[in-house]
Order: sequence, then C-alpha cells, then structure tokens
Amino acid sequence: MSVTISSIDVKAVDERGALHYFSTDRTGEFLVVYRKAGTISGQHYHKGISAGKNPEDMLLVQGSAILHWKDLETNKEETITLNAPTRVLINANVWHELTAVTDIVFIELNSLADGSEDTHRL
Repeated sequence: MSVTISSIDVKAVDERGALHYFSTDRTGEFLVVYRKAGTISGQHYHKGISAGKNPEDMLLVQGSAILHWKDLETNKEETITLNAPTRVLINANVWHELTAVTDIVFIELNSLADGSEDTHRL
C-alpha cells in the first residue's frame, strides 16, 4: 500500500474532552507542526534513505486537511480528506502534498535531519 490512513484510537471521553493513544517503535526527535488554513506542505517524496522517512509517519492531531499523493512506481494517484485525529503512513517513492483546509497541527515521527537527508522534488 502506498499510503495508509487510520484513525487514532480513543481511550476515554469525558466532560473535559477525549484521550487518544498510539504506539511507535521510533525514538529521538519528532516534529510538531502548525500550519494555517490554505497553506500547502510537502510537494515532495522520499527515497527511503532515512529510516525516519521510510515510511513517513504523521499524526494529524487537530483540524482538517487534504492529502494528495502519487505512487511514482505504479502511477496510482489519490486525493483524500483527513480529519483529526488521523494517522498517515506514506511509503518511499510516493510524492505527496498536504493542504490545510483549516488551521492544523500534526506530529511527524521523524527529525529535521531525516527530512533534509531524504527529501526530493519532481
């Protein structure tokens, strides 16, 4: 699968709000990213050189966004609306862009170094 989208499980809900949980085997620095409505992120792909980008693991924790992606090996292409909380795994050699529909917050389970070592544009 080129891109995998899954909900982030709910552990509890009460009058204060909700508690969601996820697990990962990744360690080190992660990125918390804030984007304003109407902005575009990505427009690139990763070759899988960096473990933190193979696959890219992103948690949309607030807001709504549109993910457009194209598998560079199969030419499969898709556009999907994401609503938080959602987890997105993007495999290597998949070009992708994320357009914020609302103000959004997402967490990337990788470091800035992972991205700089393995980010390529068409």
